Amino acid sequence: MLLSVIIPTRNEIKYIKESFLSIIESTMHIESEIFFVDGQSTDGTYEWLKNAITNHENCQLRINKDKIVSFAFNSVFNETNGKYISRIDGHTIYPKTYFRDAINILKNKKADVVGGPANHIGKTWKGNAIANCMMNPFGVGNSKFRILKVESYVDTVPFPIYKRSVLEHIGLYDEELIKNQDDELNYRCRANGYKILMSPRLITNYIVRERLIDLWKQYFFYGVFKPLVFRKVMYGFQFYHLIPAMHTFFSLIAVILTFFNPYFFLYLIIYFIFDIIFSIIYNNSIKNFFFSLLVYPCLHYSYGSGMCIGYIKRFMKLLTR
Repeated sequence: MLLSVIIPTRNEIKYIKESFLSIIESTMHIESEIFFVDGQSTDGTYEWLKNAITNHENCQLRINKDKIVSFAFNSVFNETNGKYISRIDGHTIYPKTYFRDAINILKNKKADVVGGPANHIGKTWKGNAIANCMMNPFGVGNSKFRILKVESYVDTVPFPIYKRSVLEHIGLYDEELIKNQDDELNYRCRANGYKILMSPRLITNYIVRERLIDLWKQYFFYGVFKPLVFRKVMYGFQFYHLIPAMHTFFSLIAVILTFFNPYFFLYLIIYFIFDIIFSIIYNNSIKNFFFSLLVYPCLHYSYGSGMCIGYIKRFMKLLTR
């Protein structure tokens, strides 16, 4: 078997139809097996997949009793037979040559893991505004797969394709991580000397959340689990990873100290000036501009507050040892 693809899903009915079709097309003419592992969806995703795979002999459907991505991947890994293993998701659209190009890159270049930039798209004008905010440095910092589209060696990529030998050597996902499990695994790859290549030939269309509340939850939990990732693998840690938490902390302090000295409010004024500037730069309509004024703080303060809580949880664990 050349390729095994594992797709954890949960409540993806809004996106799964487009994603499923792209997965089928991108694995066509490749000796492959595809495992959909559903985390007990309540929106009809499981039922839709159960019906959709009936016409595809290489597709299988499993139930993920723990509902988290790490368990989904690990639970079926031993069933796979592919020389190359990929973990992708059900709310992304993949190009027709995604896996063929990935395998060619792994065969012909010095790389052990490959992936591509994620082009963020929305289904509505709000989604497109959110996508724009998630693809520039002010919105997401140094997240290379979101802001760059050039071939380069990186520390992590979304929707990766691994040489099987890599996973057999370093192990699978850490099931303690409900979020950021892909970052931890990729950092572990890098710490063990493996190379991760991001290629623009593998660009995907990632469909973003359409509501601010959903975006907040997504990035809040990314933040909560990031400190745990760095406790497990220090390789990927850089100072800039602390900026969201520091910004959130300083913003809170600025609000409190403003009651004693109004000059402390300058910190927030400067931040919102940057918010306005980047909302103008990356939007071409009035309504997108005003919505972006909310999106940037949503990204920054959700992730930052999550990281603060993550570090507090780590500190409390140290005290109770």
